[in-house]
Amino acid sequence: MRSTTALRLLGLACVGLLAIPGSAAADTSLPDPPAPAVLAPAVPGSGVAPTAVGVSGQIGSLVDARLGTGSVIVLDAATGAVLFDQRSDRSLVPASTLKLATATAALEVLGPQTRLATVASAYGDVVYLVGGGDPTLVRSGGGNPLAGGSASLRDLAEQVAKSFTANSSIRVIYDDSAFGGPRLGPGWPRSFPSAGVVAPVTALVVDGGRVRPGAVSRVSDPALQAAKAFAGFLKAQGLDVTAVRAGTAKPDATEIGRVESPTVEEIVQRMLTDSENNYAEALAHLVGGASAGSPTFAGGAAATEEVLSGLGIDTTGLDLADGSGLSGRNRLTASALAEVLHLASGGTDPGLAAIGPGLAVAGLTGTLADRYQTPATRPGRGFVHAKTGTLTGVVSLAGTALGRDGRVLVFAMIANRVSSLAGMRDTMDRIASRLATCGCS
Repeated sequence: MRSTTALRLLGLACVGLLAIPGSAAADTSLPDPPAPAVLAPAVPGSGVAPTAVGVSGQIGSLVDARLGTGSVIVLDAATGAVLFDQRSDRSLVPASTLKLATATAALEVLGPQTRLATVASAYGDVVYLVGGGDPTLVRSGGGNPLAGGSASLRDLAEQVAKSFTANSSIRVIYDDSAFGGPRLGPGWPRSFPSAGVVAPVTALVVDGGRVRPGAVSRVSDPALQAAKAFAGFLKAQGLDVTAVRAGTAKPDATEIGRVESPTVEEIVQRMLTDSENNYAEALAHLVGGASAGSPTFAGGAAATEEVLSGLGIDTTGLDLADGSGLSGRNRLTASALAEVLHLASGGTDPGLAAIGPGLAVAGLTGTLADRYQTPATRPGRGFVHAKTGTLTGVVSLAGTALGRDGRVLVFAMIANRVSSLAGMRDTMDRIASRLATCGCS
């Protein structure tokens, strides 16, 4: 049974959090109610203070028996005190938990309330379509970006059509120069786009660069695809589009249309919940451009490292190659991940508070929706909120767990050279679940 304190906290849970239908098909029992909005600022003194002895008693034997040479660290979210540490200073391939660093840099450099614009401008009979790095742009039907939806090319085309008479002949020139090359990250296999892992990174992309809405595979040139889709909508508005080609918008062209993305904090949250690689790379390129005038993989990586260092996070062993964690050349420590989460949970940097609601909820949302279904992991359902990571031979998990004593614990785990990905994921889920059931005083 949960303690009275934990149950009181659960009564304050966000009522907007919904279970995903079918996420627990093998289990007919109702899951535990979700934890409060994770990383709501931890209040020093709330709940019962955990101890290193208490945490070690819960997870020590499991770590020793199953984590191998991996690293793990557990902090008290309220105080930052280290309660468990096993090789957390090892520099390892982090996989998608790296997105926590990208989220931090985006929120710090771009700002939580910033929106990304896709602009149409005109010069004579030329319409310029200028990408601003919005990775959420869709062809149509995206809903209202002011209410969490996505901007659409159809809406932009309807704005543009108002500046021309019916049957006007126009040329479309698309401009994706806001990002620099290359389009595939360091160490990425060339097969990633066709396999659906990620689209080539461009400042102009629609529907995630998928060959068609809802498909898995991505196109080789997302900017061209977006421009052709835009031209199709202009034709539907009665305009005669005679050409579509790449180019650079004239600085004195007149803006005749604009659509804007959801806020950066909303993009960050989507990125974390579903581990959206396209979103991560767009944000990292934007950070590199805003911070150092280098909207590239290298620029984004360097700017992210600079942001983490500026926040006082120990960047020893940090070596970044991209923003998504897809590259096997990335190196990060579990300790750095835990420090990021501690900053986000402590309330000292309000801008980072957006990270919490983006973490997947065990057994309910995002990349954790189909996990925490076994007797050993079910106690963590709703109470563990985390960012997952998986590559060939790599498993990672970093997030928070609400203990039965009402205290929030921050944890980070990374394992490399893993022979069984499923087995290591189960081990990490068990460790996190034990923290969620821990009365670790």
